[in-house]
Amino acid sequence: MSDSISTLKAKGLPAEALAFIESLPADQAEQLAASVLAALQTKDARVEKAMNNALNVVPGPFRRPVKKMLFG
Repeated sequence: MSDSISTLKAKGLPAEALAFIESLPADQAEQLAASVLAALQTKDARVEKAMNNALNVVPGPFRRPVKKMLFG
């Protein structure tokens, strides 16, 4: 099993998706897993940027408490 597929398992990809990826030939499975990981990283970066942009509308002194309340 490749590192990309192991990483997807650790990230909690649904079992059906993992089964599909693992059913592919090894080179295609690795390529698809790497593409899915790249998409997840892009999504995470976009969500982080959106959260920071949303916090920018909160007045400065309240940003840290609001971020802590919303995102732990």
